[in-house]
Amino acid sequence: MGVKCLDKAEWGPFKIDDIFDTSKGTYLHGKNIINGSTPYITAKAVDNGLNSFIGNNSLFSGNTITIEKVKLSTFYQPHAYYCSHDVSVLSNSNINKSSGLFLAAMVSRQGFKYSYGRQAQLNVVKRETVFLPIKEGNPDWEYMTNYIDSLTKKKILKYKKYCEGKLQNVEYKNIPSLNEKKWSEFFLKEIFPIVQRGKRLTKAKQILGKQPYISSTALNNGVDNFIANKENVRIFSECLTVANSGSVGATFYHPYGFVASDHVTHLKNNNFSIYKYLFIAGIINRLSNKYNFSREINDRRISRERVMLPVNSHGEPDYEYMEQFVKNIEYKKRKKYLDYLDQKKI
Repeated sequence: MGVKCLDKAEWGPFKIDDIFDTSKGTYLHGKNIINGSTPYITAKAVDNGLNSFIGNNSLFSGNTITIEKVKLSTFYQPHAYYCSHDVSVLSNSNINKSSGLFLAAMVSRQGFKYSYGRQAQLNVVKRETVFLPIKEGNPDWEYMTNYIDSLTKKKILKYKKYCEGKLQNVEYKNIPSLNEKKWSEFFLKEIFPIVQRGKRLTKAKQILGKQPYISSTALNNGVDNFIANKENVRIFSECLTVANSGSVGATFYHPYGFVASDHVTHLKNNNFSIYKYLFIAGIINRLSNKYNFSREINDRRISRERVMLPVNSHGEPDYEYMEQFVKNIEYKKRKKYLDYLDQKKI
């Protein structure tokens, strides 16, 4: 069934309080939190609002929508959950996964009005206006569902084709397990001939653009911003970065060009493939256990830092093994995903 483009659909404004049952979460003191498996939704603008998993009884059922108060970040919640007093909850019997995702995107568009100084508590959320496709003067729930279903199917088919293409270039081979290999210590500078810290670039001097700016965050592959700066910066590519402050030890592989902040050090070996980089990134990431905010990785420390690697019969790093190990993981993950799609007949 074809779905009209968004600009072809008829739209109309609705007050949130007119189309949803609204409620608010409950304050939960940290000392009263019980370990468990119930999603705990708080006023976070990322990760679907998920703060942690707790054992306290869930307050809200799935197929509802949560809104945090600072940026009006809105999320569809598929499962029963507990949420804090900083979160508003919208419910309507017509909400399903697809219409919920559509609605969350539309409500979030109003977030530009809010900030820490002007927060959207429940009474404000109730009065907020959201624009939705309409049918006979009411929200067109069927259109919202069909639109997201159509979009999802296109994305899945696109990724399925991508996975099938990647599998043609990845061969699975039987190799020893990690604990069957002999391991030895190596200095990072033995593995990476090129070791260089990025260059300081303050927020005020960053020009918005399309090139990743890598800093010390442990999230999103270290990407802190997208900028257009070309002068007085250090640009690297096809290498690892290690956070030397902040989330100390966080290590990521970057196949693209990027600007490196002074909070990361880049490690490069021109003979390495993506698979070798990814294997070693996982090993270096363990350095985070040795460092913290008060003990950063400075240039002197990184020059003396050593990591354990699997070795061959000559006692040298077994790079062929490392490469095949990661290829095997990729093969199994992509094959599992494609098998799942085949079972779903997608």
